[in-house]
Amino acid sequence: MAKIDVEITSQRENGDWTWRAVGAREPKGTVEASLLPGDLVVGAKFSVETEHFLDGIVVTKVFDQKQATEKGETLEILGSGKQTDLVTTQLAKSKKGGKSLKRSPSSNSRSNERNKSNKSNKSNESNKSNKSFVKKDTPSSSTKRKPRNEKKKNNSQFPKSKRLKAKKHYRNEAVKNLPDDLKRVAEILLQKGIPGLRDSISAQNEIAKKAGEPEIPENLLLKLAERVYPDLRTAEWLDRADGALRGIKTVDLRDIRSVIVASENVQKNDEVRSLAEKLKEGFNKRVDTDQKNWLKEVISTLKEGRVVRALRLSSRPPKAGFPLPEDLLNSLTEATNEALSADVTQSRWGTIAEAAAFSPVHDRVIPVGVPKNPNDELLKIIRRISSKAPSIANKFDSSVIKQ
Repeated sequence: MAKIDVEITSQRENGDWTWRAVGAREPKGTVEASLLPGDLVVGAKFSVETEHFLDGIVVTKVFDQKQATEKGETLEILGSGKQTDLVTTQLAKSKKGGKSLKRSPSSNSRSNERNKSNKSNKSNESNKSNKSFVKKDTPSSSTKRKPRNEKKKNNSQFPKSKRLKAKKHYRNEAVKNLPDDLKRVAEILLQKGIPGLRDSISAQNEIAKKAGEPEIPENLLLKLAERVYPDLRTAEWLDRADGALRGIKTVDLRDIRSVIVASENVQKNDEVRSLAEKLKEGFNKRVDTDQKNWLKEVISTLKEGRVVRALRLSSRPPKAGFPLPEDLLNSLTEATNEALSADVTQSRWGTIAEAAAFSPVHDRVIPVGVPKNPNDELLKIIRRISSKAPSIANKFDSSVIKQ
């Protein structure tokens, strides 16, 4: 059995009443009129006992409104009846003879004064020591420590390039100007090309065949697609070219170069030619600027003694195949040779050697010394770079390197 509060909602033709749980749509059901009072109105609320069966909920007993609001029975705590103090105290016995020593009021007052003075002196001394401690250990405003999660700022003169993100202005216009029957075809062509359109037609025909409906004429649809596809490709190129031109100073040079190369494979018109010329001009200026900044950073990094950073920068020119000047190559080689000495740690030696192997001076570096008793980690690095920097690998025992 379960006891719930219900609300009367309506009366049926046979005299029974319908109900639902108070404040909710369910559970709901019917209750016999014999269980309810005679002066019942819709909206009356009762507490009822119910039984749950597979075919619904049956009300077995209805409590009147007064009984439903009565408070439950309470239990009275009588206790033992003895009067006792709420708080009791008991003095601890002294260790000497089990009796506590009595003191006169004057001696107690003097001892209290001494205790107070001792406590004040101790607190003053502790405050002084704390102040001096704070003064010594508190860092000044000029030497505040940076939070751990603060990202390191990139001091590079040329920031990391962004990838090209083209809008869809020209593509949307091209699709909008097509007939309604070809708009869906154009959307598929822009997403998947001609092969994707063939797959979509095949999938649609399979569905139509199972449903007993006529199939789509594939050859006719492909001919129409081949007719509109060149215009769509031109619109797609115009979107990419427009995005590359707007980001000519920040977009990755590889993306700009790919747009320039793709201009040869689209339909030629005045707008395409104009954008292609502007892109080529902006690309050449950008390459010249980036190469100058790249050379400046390699030189400044090398002067600061950051050999590994200089080696890694030298291996990543803005334009592939751009050589370093001969004097800079010589300076970088000398700095690398001096850095590869026997008195540096093996991990540092391996880091410099690996950076040198992928730099333009990989075939010029001749270390001035090698670590004694190289560990396995260093030998793995030497084996990995032996083909790119044989002059570095030759400094080690060949039998150890070939293992």
